[in-house]
Amino acid sequence: MLDIDNLKVNFESKVLASSKVIIVPHKLADFDAIGSAIGLSLAVKKLKKVPFIIVDDKKYELDRGVLGIIRDAKCDFGIVNKVKYLPNMTDEDLFILTDVNKSYLVPCADLMVRPEKIIIIDHHERDDKTVLADDEYIDSSISSASEIVVKLLTKMKVKIPNNVANYLLAGIYLDTNKLTKNISADTLLIASKLMEAGADINFVMEMFSEDFESDRRVQELVSRTKMITYKIAMMLADPSVEYTTKELARTADYGLTYGVDASFAVGKLNDDMVAISARAKDKIDVGQVMSEMGGGGHQFSAAANIKGQTIEEVGKKLSLLIRPKCYKEKSTEN
Repeated sequence: MLDIDNLKVNFESKVLASSKVIIVPHKLADFDAIGSAIGLSLAVKKLKKVPFIIVDDKKYELDRGVLGIIRDAKCDFGIVNKVKYLPNMTDEDLFILTDVNKSYLVPCADLMVRPEKIIIIDHHERDDKTVLADDEYIDSSISSASEIVVKLLTKMKVKIPNNVANYLLAGIYLDTNKLTKNISADTLLIASKLMEAGADINFVMEMFSEDFESDRRVQELVSRTKMITYKIAMMLADPSVEYTTKELARTADYGLTYGVDASFAVGKLNDDMVAISARAKDKIDVGQVMSEMGGGGHQFSAAANIKGQTIEEVGKKLSLLIRPKCYKEKSTEN
């Protein structure tokens, strides 16, 4: 259970004692990662400190809506890449990880060597790859990092401007599949607070709109759906087509509409990286499955990036990994 009062006290204390505050969303930043990072920068500014947000992804790797946020917010919120941050780095810098806790998903993990100078704010399960930090605020029962950040901003009495309210609502909207899963009464209350602060649901919906080519790639991958058991859907992409992680996530979400327990979309991100996006209802823990594939996440939504393997190889490994779990689930029901 997240202790928001404790988070507020330690956040304020460590920010005030730091030289600079470096906010770090995960690699291949999505709406929740970038929205929560910008929200945290408001809290840092409230304490009269200058925040920096490290985004080290290439433009082609990111969703166009996320790129739009970065373009609009870059100057006001100090969004920089790792190279631009390095010359200004000091031992007294505070790192705040948001929407991430695994070291392999952090763009500057090699720079974070002092656990007392790290705060983690996340909603993904911790495991043996979690960054060593003195202050962890990880609660997988909460919809998104953006929801946690809005709770912190509320406790700190930080005024949320319209544009940031939109970014935070987009983060919640993404991680709850448009407010249809993994939500609580608190989630809806937070969404309401953001709309009171000026968030425009129509603007947020527009950020999620896909261009024709992206939609065509998603639909092509959906058309390749195979049932590896009568309860599991798997989509293996054409090896000649490159996907974004957002497109794979959309495909996996779509797969759940087939009435299955879990859906896995597998596609190539670039010449050397294959990604899996996994979604589930309540019988298969895809977070555990993706952890065994070298990734992570939580029970209903997870992912993994695999380097140096083909889509076919990843698909075969994933199929062999899932089948015993499915049969175990079936025998448990009987």
